[in-house]
Amino acid sequence: MKAQRLMAAALGLASLSMVGAISASAPAHAQFYKDKTLTLLVNYGAGGNADTDARLLARHWGKHIPGSPNIVIQNLPGAGGLRAINVLGLKARANPDGTIGGFFTVSPTPPLVDDPGLQINMVEEFVPIGGARGWTIAYARKDIAPGIKQPADLARAKKIFFGGYSRASSHDTRLRLALEVLDVPYTGVTGFPAQSDIAKALLQGEVNMSASSLPGFLTIVVPNIITPGVGMALWHYDVIGADGKPEGNPDLTRMGIPPFSEVYRQARGQDASGPKFEALLQLNNIGTSLQRGVFLPKGSPPDAVTALRRGYDAVVKDPAYITEYERINNEKPDAVDAAVVQAVFEAMKKVTPEVRQILKAAVAE
Repeated sequence: MKAQRLMAAALGLASLSMVGAISASAPAHAQFYKDKTLTLLVNYGAGGNADTDARLLARHWGKHIPGSPNIVIQNLPGAGGLRAINVLGLKARANPDGTIGGFFTVSPTPPLVDDPGLQINMVEEFVPIGGARGWTIAYARKDIAPGIKQPADLARAKKIFFGGYSRASSHDTRLRLALEVLDVPYTGVTGFPAQSDIAKALLQGEVNMSASSLPGFLTIVVPNIITPGVGMALWHYDVIGADGKPEGNPDLTRMGIPPFSEVYRQARGQDASGPKFEALLQLNNIGTSLQRGVFLPKGSPPDAVTALRRGYDAVVKDPAYITEYERINNEKPDAVDAAVVQAVFEAMKKVTPEVRQILKAAVAE
């Protein structure tokens, strides 16, 4: 898609010399994973988007890894996704033998704001295996006072109670920044373990707004909230276009889900601007470029790293995997290799102190 190419250009992926360095690795020992089990830690609960994607990958990945290891999923939800990340970075790092990895929803906010809940430097301590891009869609109940008939009506809302995971998660931070840019009063209700739990709370009236990755939106939100008429899609988050301006996903726009910048323009009669919007845009750009990541802890055997990278590059092209992914998620997978994951990590290092301070303030409020 055009927007995906624009994301790559904005991150400078094509120009990074380390892309070639990552791709050029020594041949892996063909039987490194023979008779072994690979455990993938998942940082959100069973039944959620990340869990579904991880189990789908596990069903197809083993046959593409030399030695055909048994792959098992271990859900470790908690702390807005940070619990599993800490376990991989601390416990697995103590003995990085290649048998424990992570399949994580990647939230750039914690490392950008030095969140104390993140006990490791994931940019430095994780070895990327592969990942996936992904768009995020905000949605809300239609009965939010004084009523919502179109996305721009949210700007007139008396009070928003959004459902989230933790204050420092990018999911929650992006919602807070978007509502502050729109100047809508809100309260964040955090601690939900998975998107399915948030959707249930919205149906019960405990919260009235949230956001979801596209697969979760299509498989959980649409059938349970949108189709019955309880709620509606509000926007998808813009990325940074090749010209440095906000750029939406044309496919989502054609589906009737406009980019946030357009919703703001309709609600306020002018283009969104200012430090908070710029911080939101940068956070969107990183979060959309890398929504899921597969990792080993630093110090893992090079043969394990090479075997898993090659296996990942192969499985995401496997017709059987693609077919099942489309059947479950109602969209095609948008996988990226280890070089792109590393490039996103490098882009995170370059986020300015000004943007980091805005994000810290948003998390602290």
